[in-house]
Parts: sequence; C-alpha cells; structure tokens
Amino acid sequence: MVQAVKHLHRSSLTRFTGPVKRMLKSKKWWWLTAILMLISDWSQCIKPQEITVDPPENVGVDDLGHLGQLDIHWTSPVSLTNLTDCSMRYHLEYFNTYQNRWTVIRTVRTWYRAQFDLEKEVRVRISTVLRGACTNGTELKSPFTEMVLPPNNTGPGDSRVQGFGCVFYQKEVMDCTWETGLEEPAHSKHSLYFWHREMEQAEECPQYIHSNGVRTGCTFTRDTLPEFSAFNICVNSSSPKVALRSAFFSLQVQNHVKPAAIEAVHLEAGLDRRLQVHWDLPHESIPSHCLEYEVETSEGVGGQQLLQRNVTREMTLTFLSMDGAHCFRVRSRVHHYCADRGFWSDWSRWFCHPEQPPGFVSDAVVVCALVIVVIISMVVLSLCGLALWTKCKGREWKTMHFCPLHKLMEYSKGLTACDPFPNKTRRNK
Repeated sequence: MVQAVKHLHRSSLTRFTGPVKRMLKSKKWWWLTAILMLISDWSQCIKPQEITVDPPENVGVDDLGHLGQLDIHWTSPVSLTNLTDCSMRYHLEYFNTYQNRWTVIRTVRTWYRAQFDLEKEVRVRISTVLRGACTNGTELKSPFTEMVLPPNNTGPGDSRVQGFGCVFYQKEVMDCTWETGLEEPAHSKHSLYFWHREMEQAEECPQYIHSNGVRTGCTFTRDTLPEFSAFNICVNSSSPKVALRSAFFSLQVQNHVKPAAIEAVHLEAGLDRRLQVHWDLPHESIPSHCLEYEVETSEGVGGQQLLQRNVTREMTLTFLSMDGAHCFRVRSRVHHYCADRGFWSDWSRWFCHPEQPPGFVSDAVVVCALVIVVIISMVVLSLCGLALWTKCKGREWKTMHFCPLHKLMEYSKGLTACDPFPNKTRRNK
C-alpha cells in the first residue's frame, strides 16, 4: 500500500515538473533574446550620425586705423544654417608675432579683435566646432580656413627709425624717443601717431621733442595714458626724395615706469651696535606697495669698496654696526606684482655713518690725487725735455752741414773747428 502511494506521488510530480521545466526553459530563451535586442538597439543609438562639418565662410580681416588692432570676421557655413540640435562654436588661431607663437580662441561670435605687428605677416586660421545631439555628444571639427596677409612695407628697411623706447617718469609724463634710420635722407620728417582703446581714431603726437631742429621724440601726459591696455604707436618718416619705411610699436605703459630718485636716507645707530637704514619716498603717483628697493652698502666714503647689495620691499633695513665709515645708497622700481617689468630709478647720493663733516676728503682720495699730479708732472717734463733736445740737435746738425770733411773729423774728436756759436769766446782753447 505504501509502495503504491509512493509510486503515485512520483508519477504526479513528474507530470507536474515536466511542463514547469519546459516553461522555464522557454522563458530563459525569451530573456536572452530580449537582452540581445536591447544591446543591438543601444549600439545603434551610440553610433554617431554621419554629418559633414564645413569651415566658416567669408573670412576677412579689416584695418580700422588702430595701428595694429585688426578686426577678424566670418560667417557660419551655409550647410549648417538650419542646425538646431547642436551647439556651434568657432576655433580661431592667429599667430602672435610679439610672443612668436599661435594664440587659440574659442568663441560663439562671428568676429574677434586681435593685436598684430603690421610690419610682419598677418596669419589667421579658423574652423567650425559642433557638439550636441546631432553628434551624439561627441565634438566634430571642420578643416581650417586660413588667411595670410603680407605686410605693406614701403621703402628700404634701413630707412626705418631705430632705437625707439619709452620711459614713463613717475607715472606723470612719458617720453618716447627714437633715432633716424641709417639710410634716411637729410631733411626727412618724422610724425608719430598713437591709439588706445579709449580713442575712436588715431591721433598725432601732442608735443614733439626736438634735437637740432629735428623731431626725435614725443611727450605724453598722464591723462592720455591708460594702463593695462595696448598703446599702439606708428612713427612715419617722409622725404620728398624717396619713400621711407614706417615703424609700428605696441606697449603697455605700466611696464615703462621709472620712479623718481630717493632724496632722503636716514641712518640711526642703536645701543646694541645695530645700524638702521630707512628712507623717505618722493612725492609721486606710484603707490608705495608697488615699489621694491635696492640698497648698496660700501666701506669708505663714496662707495670705494662695495660690500653688499640687498633687494627688499620694506623701507627699512637693519645692519650690524661695523668699525669705520660705511655708506649706503638706495634706488627703487615697480615690483612685478604691479607690472611685468620697469626701470630702476636713479641712485640716491651716498649717506655715511659716522657722518663726515662738510668738505671732508678721505686719505685714499688724497693719495689718488697726488699720484695723478705726479704722473702728469712727469709726462709734462718728459715732453719738454724731448722738445728741447730735438731743437738743439737740429741746430747742431744744421751748422755741421756746411763744414768740410776734415773739420767734421776734428769736430768728432772734440776740436770743433766749425763753432756753432762764433760770436762767443771758447773756453780752454
């Protein structure tokens, strides 16, 4: 009976599990098929859509008379005019001749302004950049459209002015000076024009500097000198005989500042044998936090032996007090936090400790002066002796020229038959 029940149970379980296994097996294949279909659809989605990106069109460069600042402009490619599901930008490159490298700009505008040296080639290249749904999130870039403009140089190269430089004195007045070209004809005329971002058009120099009736520079006042901005300059040379070469320059005035010389340096000796050196700034438009200082220390009056040189941003330095006279002098310039570069001011006069009385002259100066006097005296006496000997020798040979041969022989023996001084009585005759 029990065996019959077990057989019945096994047979019923077999009838039940058979369809279940078949159903699970069919579902397994169904899930596998669904996964493969999803992978196939996903691969089709991530495959980038084939799209052609054309470069910008109508690329041009305009000179608006700003002495080097040019306008670069272009238009979008016609093939991408109706594109809505992608963002369009432009990759612009231009060769910066001042830094001798390519400058790269990414922009959504269809124009850009850049500074160029008009004495050299203007080289510009630009391409279109697409990114978005139309490229499935990838960035596509078109080929470059390139433009090269040759410089408009006329006249021989050596007719260009040379030695051009500008100095911004105490941030009050800036002088720009130059020298005439090597092949510049006489009576040539120089004219300077300048432009910066606050001007609509270039203007001529407000005040020329003259040397022997010739223009050799230009003076600018502070109100015409914006800082941290391109200050463009053109120096034209004209002559009725021949065409001359123009010169173009671009600078930033904050990099050409020269502070005023320091006039007051104070030396204070303490009880701990320390010497404190501090100085006062002249009245000028340069902020004190923009200055750094160089201090020279020498042994002896007038910097006879340089001991050390210190560069600091503080207006006070402390030294160990030493025996003998020690002198100090100071100069300043604009620190690199406020400008890329600058000019050192003139040195202050020497200030010494202990202070020397007025009219004091050191022993070394006296010895040097005596040595110079002795050398000059010896040279003068030597020249006088040489001149006297040459004169006497000439008179002697002139007299001997008219003596007979036997008289010359006697003269050579000391008998002197031909006396160069006949009116005088010869002694020991």
